[in-house]
Amino acid sequence: MRNVAFILLLIATFGCKNDSSNDSVSPADMTMKPVMVQAKDPKDLTIPSACEMIGEPEIQKILNISGIYVDIKEADDPGNLTTKSCFFKWNDPNTPNAGILIQILTNPVYDEYPEYISKFVSSKLTDGETLMGNDNPSIFKKFKSGNTVGAYSFEQGKFYWNHNNDYLFMLAFNVSTLTNDQMVKSAEAIVAEVNKNFVSKAAL
Repeated sequence: MRNVAFILLLIATFGCKNDSSNDSVSPADMTMKPVMVQAKDPKDLTIPSACEMIGEPEIQKILNISGIYVDIKEADDPGNLTTKSCFFKWNDPNTPNAGILIQILTNPVYDEYPEYISKFVSSKLTDGETLMGNDNPSIFKKFKSGNTVGAYSFEQGKFYWNHNNDYLFMLAFNVSTLTNDQMVKSAEAIVAEVNKNFVSKAAL
């Protein structure tokens, strides 16, 4: 069996990190309800463009950057049919290359591990995520946006959530001016917008 834990290490992420103000995690923060819906074959799924998940006006409103142009660029790898990516970038004197990254993925190891998508998200709460060059895993906590529950790390500026066992989403921030609470609040609003547009674009 291939090393499925290595799959997501190939995802491009921002290099900027945030200082974590509170790394304490309660036992309740380390569990998620299991997904009971059977996984679908990724070959039968449509992955919409990640750039269509949220628009410039919504980004400006959520992140309080009204009047600042947001450059939206697809970052898909033509050789990777299981992932769609999009960068949303703007100029910020306090953060070089300020922006967010949104990715949508289907299961790259469906034949071997049908539950990979949901297990990936829940494993962040129990195991964290270790970056190359750092032996200490970043702590992930729960966040909630509507009916969606996911895992996030303020230190890494990353949020993961899933749609059943079929789609994995990642939102990454490179915005150094946000506090933990501000980032979570912004992410909750972005996730709600992504989920709304995803349902229509993916024809679910």
